[in-house]
Amino acid sequence: MVGLASLGTLATIVIAWKLSSFIADIFMGGKSLALALPQLQIVLAVGLGKALLIWAQEALAVRASATVKSQLREKFLVSIGKLGPAWLSKNSAAELNLLANGGLDALDPYFAKYLPQLVFTVLATPTLALVIFLLDPISGLIVLFTIPLIPLFMILIGMATKKVQEEQLLGQLQMANHFNELLRGLTTLRIFSRANPQIETIAKVSERQRVKTMKVLRISFLSGFALELLASLSVALIAVSIGLRLVNGDLTLSLGLFVLLLAPEAYLPLRMVGANFHAANEGVTASTKVLDLIDSAKVGEAQATLATENRISANFELGKITVIDGPSGSGKTTLLRSFLGFVEQTRFDWDWVSPEAGDRRAISAWAPQRADCFNGSLAANVVGPNRTVDREMLTESLRLAAIEDVPVDYDLGANGAMLSGGQRQRVSLARSYYRLLTQGCTFLLLDEPISALDSQTASRVMQGIQEINLRGVTVIAVSHQRQLLTIADRVIEVKQFV
Repeated sequence: MVGLASLGTLATIVIAWKLSSFIADIFMGGKSLALALPQLQIVLAVGLGKALLIWAQEALAVRASATVKSQLREKFLVSIGKLGPAWLSKNSAAELNLLANGGLDALDPYFAKYLPQLVFTVLATPTLALVIFLLDPISGLIVLFTIPLIPLFMILIGMATKKVQEEQLLGQLQMANHFNELLRGLTTLRIFSRANPQIETIAKVSERQRVKTMKVLRISFLSGFALELLASLSVALIAVSIGLRLVNGDLTLSLGLFVLLLAPEAYLPLRMVGANFHAANEGVTASTKVLDLIDSAKVGEAQATLATENRISANFELGKITVIDGPSGSGKTTLLRSFLGFVEQTRFDWDWVSPEAGDRRAISAWAPQRADCFNGSLAANVVGPNRTVDREMLTESLRLAAIEDVPVDYDLGANGAMLSGGQRQRVSLARSYYRLLTQGCTFLLLDEPISALDSQTASRVMQGIQEINLRGVTVIAVSHQRQLLTIADRVIEVKQFV
């Protein structure tokens, strides 16, 4: 792209030289139009060539931007997976969705326009300034003293723009979080007749965001106007100087026109850098958050792998039921999720894993303490939406999770609103069993699997855990309830990991 832009600069010099020569030959040289016409034909041919170069630049820019966004989005999603469910549960899904879609899409102006224009400016502006200086030192000095004013104004305007764009992105993320939480709690709001007042709240939040967005646009337009005004005044100084020297006879018309045609082109790359910078700043702000997340995933992966090797390898045994015991808030869930998040990225060469288990297939199924459900049937919530259902495995999963009291085609409502807490917990268990049975997982990780169940239902759930363990599945469970400890082959106090 920069190479094509450099050829475009050369074409600009040729067009300016031939056009100024054509005009001078007609008005000052006394040549006929027929004799001067070849120069005009060269101008038209080179102009068409420059148009093709600009088209090729745009095509390459779109492709480059799409490639970079695709790679960055892939790394972003992989990093979320590496950070694991513990991190994900503490962060807003709406914010992550906004960053992965609209946030990264806003990088188009940065990679397609700003970055190539920045490199091109470093090459084109000094070249054009040097050509002007060699042909007309006075005009060259004016360019030399006025060009630095443009980046100076760009820096001053950029400082103000960056702050308002960060506020605009923050407001957008907050609005997305607010709307997401509103949808999650819509059933509760309707039950207590508080849904309609939320219309006014959404309107106020949207209006605040509109004001922030218009402030960004206002500053961007003003910055573009300031840069255009500065460049126009600088070109006007050169034009006045050339006009006075033409009147005095110190400068030929051909040379004066050539310098006057090149002068705006010397300022244009810098002006485009400034304009594209403001257009790209929103994407840069969003990408900073994305890159920070990718970096934190790399650090977290190294730390969690070390923690896994140091803390877990000597404590869990294959084919057994291990229960991690301890008071609430002591770190049991954090330990379990750390193991879950990195067990599939780690080579299985620890002392408690057999060499036969060293493949890279999915090895773990898990049921979190708080189960999320979506608006759909029980079968869809267990198997997943729009997936082929293995009826035999589904029935077996529901039996092991003791959730036969809910019909398979029963609509669970938004976020499982039609179920009790204990039923949602058993839906999560059935989901983990279905994954385990259909994908041949060797680990089952459970976080407080019986905390919301009565003693009779808890006994049935524990029978299902024992049955799945007898099939060769290693069960690791977190619980502070004494009832689950009775089926454990080994109990680990969480203080061993603190």
